[in-house]
Amino acid sequence: MKQKMDNKDIYYIENDGNKIAYSDTGSGKTTIVLVSGGTLGLETWDRFQKQLSKYVRVISYDRSGLGNSDYIPNSKNINAMTEELEVLINQLNIKAPLILVGHSIGGHIVRKYTDLFPDRVKALFLIETFHELFYKELKDSVTEKMWSDYIGNWEKLIRQVPPGVADEIGFILELMKSAERYRIPSNIPVYLFTSIKEVEIEEKFVEFNKIAFKVHLKLNNQLGEEYENLTHIITDKSSHFIYLEEPELVMDKMIQLLDK
Repeated sequence: MKQKMDNKDIYYIENDGNKIAYSDTGSGKTTIVLVSGGTLGLETWDRFQKQLSKYVRVISYDRSGLGNSDYIPNSKNINAMTEELEVLINQLNIKAPLILVGHSIGGHIVRKYTDLFPDRVKALFLIETFHELFYKELKDSVTEKMWSDYIGNWEKLIRQVPPGVADEIGFILELMKSAERYRIPSNIPVYLFTSIKEVEIEEKFVEFNKIAFKVHLKLNNQLGEEYENLTHIITDKSSHFIYLEEPELVMDKMIQLLDK
């Protein structure tokens, strides 16, 4: 069932009686699906989606418990979130091949989806997505106190937010212990965007953050060397939210791809 909601141009479909809110703008033969980072809903893409919709059909959505989507317990694991994306794509009758864009942990979701349905995906855009070994290497690179403070900060936050947001933070904490790898396909274009712009941060995390940047860049560089079809784009002009601060950097690559 597809219905329009009262606010903005937001619609929803139903997934086993629970609503998934989404935004569907633009038109064209190819569809781009935007998958947000941890705890973020479709509103994070507003400006980016508005600009991109001039060229192509673009869809963004709220995962379970975020924005206008119903909260579904036990829905914050990689399999459930990938299935949620599949429900959206099927119900909206999005024709393959499509372009998937994942920001941060959204990159894990789109990579898992591509692993499951390789014939449906035309290209992958991974914006500030962390390598699966990132947290393991980071933990090994910092002091025990640094790591304890970092985890404690997340655990404190998890007690202060609504269930859907708390569950997403829980997923991030589980990622820190996971060794699961998602295949990067070798037969489609993959664009990986990495920020090296440091931002103001609480003093006790400054050194931790410097080390995190080095590990993040090293591992993403390794992916660029490992896969000939992966274009690694590094920027020092925008922070973790490249699509907000430097949208043209991402969008220009998408438009070039559409032109081909």
